[in-house]
Amino acid sequence: MQYRPHVVILLLSIVLLFGCSGKTEDPTPAIEAGNKAFIEHFLKGDEKAVAALYTEDAKIIAPGSPITSGRAEIAKFWRGFMDTGVKDITLKTLHASASGDLAYEEGAATIVNKDGSPSGVRYVVVWKRVDGDWYLHRDIWNVGPQ
Repeated sequence: MQYRPHVVILLLSIVLLFGCSGKTEDPTPAIEAGNKAFIEHFLKGDEKAVAALYTEDAKIIAPGSPITSGRAEIAKFWRGFMDTGVKDITLKTLHASASGDLAYEEGAATIVNKDGSPSGVRYVVVWKRVDGDWYLHRDIWNVGPQ
């Protein structure tokens, strides 16, 4: 079988195109923007804006609490947390990776309590892309050294 040069070039171009398009993107900038919005809304005391950063069917899996599901329940969860008098929060992404419309983030947080004392938190968040935007989908953490 004889191959024409333009056919070989075309086939090679298709292989290269599809081979390169399989790379995963770095979700870190989008995640960090989401974390910045979370902190901003939380510190303003706007639990509904915080809950809007989650997918419709998101879940929070917090230590010592039942699983919280859906935006309405997530808003209530964060309202209760806000009412404890948290003064500040920092979120630091330690690692993030994406595949398709799902990403995960490993991170560390510091919460400044009402009395000014800090608490360390380690977390994993599964992010989900919906209509081109990233939302928290599963939010899991534990308290402890970072």
